[in-house]
Amino acid sequence: MDKGKAVVIDFLHRCVLYSDESIQRKKERGDLEEVPKWRAYRDFTDYAIKEIEEGKLDDWFSSPQPERGPLEDLQISELEHQDRVKIVDGLIGPRPIFVAATCSDDGVHNLGLLSTVSPASNSPALLTCSLSQDRNGRPRDTLVNLKQNGNITLHLLPTSIEGVRIAEAAAETLPSNESEWRLFEAKPPNLPGAIASIHCRLVDQHSLPKGAVATLCVLAIDSISLPEGLQEELLEGGNSNNLYQHGWCNIHPSDAEWSHLIR
Repeated sequence: MDKGKAVVIDFLHRCVLYSDESIQRKKERGDLEEVPKWRAYRDFTDYAIKEIEEGKLDDWFSSPQPERGPLEDLQISELEHQDRVKIVDGLIGPRPIFVAATCSDDGVHNLGLLSTVSPASNSPALLTCSLSQDRNGRPRDTLVNLKQNGNITLHLLPTSIEGVRIAEAAAETLPSNESEWRLFEAKPPNLPGAIASIHCRLVDQHSLPKGAVATLCVLAIDSISLPEGLQEELLEGGNSNNLYQHGWCNIHPSDAEWSHLIR
């Protein structure tokens, strides 16, 4: 059952319970005049629950796709950089947002926002990510540190205002000798507010072709830190309900109105 239907059913069950309690209170007070109206409301609400559970009202919970016209070819080379980013990011998404934690050889702990992480292999457990440079042409501290010692931890963010604030703080551009951890008044390795942490090491790297300034990094997962409850949910086919990026710099929750299991 999708989450939209589940929320409505839960609300209607509460309405039925409230009606039963109201009817009981009115009977105890001897106020019987309103009881038939409350009972009718209660019965209609209970009937609506059954209709939803049986799928008879599924059309109420579906959103029609907008009419956008026929497909047209778009030449990527003819687009401005900003437009190209918006279109490609809007199509190849959403993507999970991580706060990447690394440490330089000088002992400076760095945090950076990362939205290019993708699974590459399940056995062995490998991830890929693309690390570029800032607008001034300076390589990202995450990439520099990763090349120095090969260790990185990817912290997953919750779908809350706190998660958004963590993302904004991690995206701050600081000098290489300053640590973003001070923005959280915390010390590594545990990032306050993170719902899970993936501990990885760099096993391969590739410069991207055609003049791209980014480096494609291959990461091996060594261990994962997560609550037992989340582990159980994931093993049962659930999701981590974390922050995602969809489009140009837009972040939002990952939960959807419906899901379907492909067997």
